[in-house]
Amino acid sequence: MPYFSGQGRVYVGSRDAAGRPLGLSYVGNVPELKVSLSVETLEHQESSSGQRLTDLQLIKTKKGEFSCTLEELVPGNLALGLYGTTTQQAAGSVAAEALPNPVTPGSLYLLTKQNVSTVVVKDSSSTPKTLPAAQYSVNAKHGSLVVNDKTAGGPYVEPFKVDYAYGVAQVTSMFTQPLPERWVRFEGLNTADGNAEVVIDLYRVAINPAKELSMITDELLKFELSGQVLADTLKPATGELGQFGRLVLL
Repeated sequence: MPYFSGQGRVYVGSRDAAGRPLGLSYVGNVPELKVSLSVETLEHQESSSGQRLTDLQLIKTKKGEFSCTLEELVPGNLALGLYGTTTQQAAGSVAAEALPNPVTPGSLYLLTKQNVSTVVVKDSSSTPKTLPAAQYSVNAKHGSLVVNDKTAGGPYVEPFKVDYAYGVAQVTSMFTQPLPERWVRFEGLNTADGNAEVVIDLYRVAINPAKELSMITDELLKFELSGQVLADTLKPATGELGQFGRLVLL
């Protein structure tokens, strides 16, 4: 009996109405992958021998759980973990975006877009005055600015308004999608058996939201993608497929 030590690639994708996998996406490097199966049983004890012996056990429920550790902060992984939608921000420009009124010198103010350039701050007078660039600082990639001095060259009429250009970005919203159900496939190698190949398919995994994203850490960021393995009633309960998943040794 060969031992097993696995490595390989994990793919996740949607299903069509017939329960077949659509195009699956590679989630990147996965240092840990687990599939856990369990049953909940009902036990009966006889009441005639004086020993209350268990004489029957019935399976009430069958459960499966899936978890893997992801290391790559790519839009597809984020969309799954955040129940979100990833959109591509195209380049463009914004005119007269108003800052809060009044602004407090030294405070950070957020622009609607990120990856900004050619930032110009003006006031709201009938003939707008431009704030000298030396009086504010811009965090261009982050899309924010700090007004350091709002008096020199004034007086100014607030609210200040900002003109700027912005570049491309990938934006993933949080909790904008329902609970995702995905097909999960592992195409792996058994490194303890001459790299013999193995396939695991999980037909319906209800993905949980990411428990945490450790954004400040001395280590590489890792986050867990986990979920409940659901029965796929579109497949027969018996046979080589089963209704939860399959493991194929090659």
